[in-house]
Amino acid sequence: MKNLVSIELYKLRTTPAAWVSLAITLVLGMASVASNALVPNPGGPAFGSIDHVNHTLSISALTSMVMLAIGVLVIAGEYRHGTIMQTFLGEPRRWRVLVAKAVTALGLGAILGAATFGIAYAEAAVIYGARGVDALPVDVTQLWVGATVASALYGLVGVALGALTRNTVVAIIGAIAWVMVVEVGILAGLVPEVAHWLPAGAAIALTSVGTAAQGMLSPVVAALVLGAWALLISGVAVRFSLNREAH
Repeated sequence: MKNLVSIELYKLRTTPAAWVSLAITLVLGMASVASNALVPNPGGPAFGSIDHVNHTLSISALTSMVMLAIGVLVIAGEYRHGTIMQTFLGEPRRWRVLVAKAVTALGLGAILGAATFGIAYAEAAVIYGARGVDALPVDVTQLWVGATVASALYGLVGVALGALTRNTVVAIIGAIAWVMVVEVGILAGLVPEVAHWLPAGAAIALTSVGTAAQGMLSPVVAALVLGAWALLISGVAVRFSLNREAH
């Protein structure tokens, strides 16, 4: 398994799309922190308040969506480029290949989520400190862990969706549309009591404090719910992808 994970990491290191995605994540994350902290928002929360800082540090949505896309690319990209046959010839036990790809996405997601939040926190501390706010009034540890867990689990979901669809465009666009349009845009407003138990609702609860977290699941429950969804989708992917013809 260690060798399989090493091979997956090598594939990612030699994939330009992965490096571009990581670079865009860091740039957009830093830009988001600066704009949320510095651009005045009439009628919004007071500068330096819990809600203001929470909004400034809300970069987990970005890292989660990036990891979702990378997770899809990890396996659907192989089907697209026709390299999946060589992968399965090298390791005929397909479940081991899927596990290696899942572990790779989980690990990379955790690193990306933690590193991006760490950079965002450092940037925010400098910005707030320069304007007289020496200590951020939020539970930084909760937000940091939440961003790490959410990004890792969305990477796992991406691998599962890529294995199910075998199509990068369909998987990525379909997943983002479900999260942003169906869950956040529709269900969160119509039936919030249901939306809180769906993947996006759990991820938001996991990475929110202050007013934004009111009425949502507790961080621990949110982590368990998001993890359960990731495992369920992964189980479905394993069930339907192992015996399908690889082509």
